[in-house]
Amino acid sequence: MKKLIVLFFIFLFSCGPDPIPDPQAVFLLAPENFNNCTSASRVNNVEREVTFRWTAALFAESYELIVQNTINQEIFLSSTSMLNESLILPGGSTYQWFVRSKSSLTPVTADSSSWQFYLEGDPTLSHFPFPANLITPENDTTVVLTGNSFLLEWQGNDLDNDIVFYDLYLGKNPNQLFLTESEIESTQFSVTLESDSIYYWQIITHDKSQNQSKSSIFSFQTD
Repeated sequence: MKKLIVLFFIFLFSCGPDPIPDPQAVFLLAPENFNNCTSASRVNNVEREVTFRWTAALFAESYELIVQNTINQEIFLSSTSMLNESLILPGGSTYQWFVRSKSSLTPVTADSSSWQFYLEGDPTLSHFPFPANLITPENDTTVVLTGNSFLLEWQGNDLDNDIVFYDLYLGKNPNQLFLTESEIESTQFSVTLESDSIYYWQIITHDKSQNQSKSSIFSFQTD
């Protein structure tokens, strides 16, 4: 009798509902990363219509397109069940975009990688540089110091190839970063740090036409 009861409970708990799969991330297709968005349609002297495209994601029912103007930080949002979406955006700016996969069956979402592009406005002699990509250290990681030093590395991009220097901001408060070094002509810089501390850093990119862009703020902890 006891054996039958045990088998009953095993059967009862093994017949629960199947787990709900989480939506997976899409792969971005267009506009291409670090590119001039030449496929955009002219709406007027100021605005352009941009079509964004991406691949289908497993277990996703809908997608949220998130686009940010990297110069004034304005954000544009749009939701769709399709694999493309068009937005009307002001020209003459650089933009960063990604797609968030969603499902009505679960609150879990999945974000794609983030791409950047430049959207032409009226003919201009100079483009704004893309915000620098912070490479080393990666965001929210722990680093091992060499002595008391660590080498920060980033990547700069500009359609005009006229970046002249970078400014490095560093601090222990993301809302209060200090200019650590200005007019850095390379894409790396060694900083002196304290052990067992959390730091935040940001790179400002400057070009020959005095245009500038701000990177994201990354954090890392020293061992």
